[in-house]
Amino acid sequence: MKILLLLTHSFPYGSGEDFISAELKYISGFDKVFICPCSREKDAIQTKPIPDSIKCMPVSRTDLGKKEYIRLLFYPCIAGEIFRLMRTGRLQCSRVHEMLFFMRNAREIYNGLKQSVNINQDDEVLIYSYWLYDAAAAGVWLASYIRKMGVKVHQVSRAHRFDIYSSLAHYDYLPMRRWLFEHIDHIYPCSNDGAETLRAEAGPYAEKISRSYLGTADHGYGIVSQKPFHIISCSFISPVKRLNLIAEALQQANFPVEWTHIGSGPLEQQLRDAAKKFPQNVSAEFSGQKKNSEVLEYYKKNQISVFVNVSSSEGIPVTIMEACSFGIPVIATDVGGTHEIITNGVNGFLLSKDFSTQEFLGLLRRIYEMDESDYRAMCVNARKSWEKNFDAAKNYRSFYSGLAALT
Repeated sequence: MKILLLLTHSFPYGSGEDFISAELKYISGFDKVFICPCSREKDAIQTKPIPDSIKCMPVSRTDLGKKEYIRLLFYPCIAGEIFRLMRTGRLQCSRVHEMLFFMRNAREIYNGLKQSVNINQDDEVLIYSYWLYDAAAAGVWLASYIRKMGVKVHQVSRAHRFDIYSSLAHYDYLPMRRWLFEHIDHIYPCSNDGAETLRAEAGPYAEKISRSYLGTADHGYGIVSQKPFHIISCSFISPVKRLNLIAEALQQANFPVEWTHIGSGPLEQQLRDAAKKFPQNVSAEFSGQKKNSEVLEYYKKNQISVFVNVSSSEGIPVTIMEACSFGIPVIATDVGGTHEIITNGVNGFLLSKDFSTQEFLGLLRRIYEMDESDYRAMCVNARKSWEKNFDAAKNYRSFYSGLAALT
């Protein structure tokens, strides 16, 4: 029997990881599929539906006992990681502490998985971690445990943003990378930029890394037009999203703009306060947190002129894929793999990471004043870019066909 174990952070519980939903309907080639949320809050409730054919198997984590934690300190892989840090001149107490914290979490996840998973001798197992982080490390141990039972097992992992770029991590350090590269059979970053970054880091294991785009469902064209000029953004309101820069630009706008932001977060009140300084020709609506289905329904039923994303860091934003699928042009910062979906002047515009508010405002005005035929061409190109590379049906069927072939 072919078994797929999909290791998530908390999906289908709590908030976040909404984009996993898009691929579940395309899972094929397996007799049993289990979603294993590895780090859900104890009181979390299931917030996302999953197909009846897929079972949810939450991982019960308990703190490592003192004896097990001491044994963990003497694992050869940890000694190897410390030696690698020494050899590369990156050994610091802070990084060793981060690595031990990471491995403790991974071991707790592994212990929970080992208790939950029921494998028979004639099974074939694929462990699929959605993130190249602690659950992937737990998967390495789980694969070894299953293999010792005489069961055929493979392990793969996706990688997105924080689990690719060490510059985003505490102490500029992602723990146990070489160990993960060595033991995971294949790694699928979500962008070419991410793939190049991981290959440069993976050394002799670079051939294990292949770019695999995510995708979004087809909901058809939206109601896209320049007038009234309606810009939309959709994200968690956090420092990395830099929504304050949108607000600062709109405080200087001298043409009519309607701004809608979908999402909430710790900086929401600051954003609302900034919007109070908008001139009379600019309005703002903060819609709060919405389910992904509600966001897509909004795009379908409301007139939108342009989607904006000014993050300082990204993988390839699923929110941009969604906007393009509706034929909405995009203004976005050229970070991570964003340039793999947005071509400057074709389906939107790219800003440098450290753009000025005047540059951003200038691009808004450029779209606002664009000839209607040019604007329509940009809308068509947005849709075409989605059809070519980010259609969920094409991407996920291909992805799962490849996974099924591994077992």
